[in-house]
Amino acid sequence: MNFEFAEQIIPNLEKHDFDNALKTPETELKKLDLTDFHEVLDKTLVGQADELATWINEFYNKALDKEKVETLYFEMNEFDINTDQWYIDCFAFKNDGGLNLEDMEWLCDFDTDSQTETGTIFIIEGYEKLQNSFATIEEREENETWTDNLQNARDWCEQIILIRYMELMKMAH
Repeated sequence: MNFEFAEQIIPNLEKHDFDNALKTPETELKKLDLTDFHEVLDKTLVGQADELATWINEFYNKALDKEKVETLYFEMNEFDINTDQWYIDCFAFKNDGGLNLEDMEWLCDFDTDSQTETGTIFIIEGYEKLQNSFATIEEREENETWTDNLQNARDWCEQIILIRYMELMKMAH
């Protein structure tokens, strides 16, 4: 991840201001020569919010059958290297360890029974062309067809995907 790019959008993400968070990466991506990473522009995921909310409720109820649930934690798989399928995973916790960015170790303390099982993950749809773009990076690097323009397009695209994921989660909530 390009942390320099990420730092430019974090203040807006912390406020759940997705429209403003998208301005910089979309503007910067549009300045670059056209690549297959430009496919991300204007592609929202919020159309899946109702389906995601249903999936979350089903997961919560299954987890609740096993034990008390105080916190749910969601994460998108590492989409930049796991290009076959992009999905959201969920973890249930008996306790809420809080949002101390200096100490998030409590997230590592989960019971494997409290995470989504294979086949029950929430599959993100609509970004399949982008999945292919991320899948071909290594090949392009080996063939020496990878350029600074492609790297910057990839990095801005990655920021947009993360914003769209967070926007989807907020909408489902």
